[in-house]
Amino acid sequence: MTVDDWVYEAVESSGEAGASVRDIQRYIDDHHYEELAMDTLESSLAKLVTVGRIAPHGTRWVIAERTSKEDALRKLFGDG
Repeated sequence: MTVDDWVYEAVESSGEAGASVRDIQRYIDDHHYEELAMDTLESSLAKLVTVGRIAPHGTRWVIAERTSKEDALRKLFGDG
């Protein structure tokens, strides 16, 4: 598992309330026995936002809404 996978797992486990960076750090420490630096976590969060897996919600992070296959094709090719 990569750091990105761990961060996604931590955000996912937080549910609808989302997770703060400290929550994510604590989750990874408790479940994967790794103490990650804040810059590592912030880099991973930025990457996950860029690829659309998570989304910021104030000072917390939540799982991004999934796009259906049909919506993705419409977005890619337009409604025409």
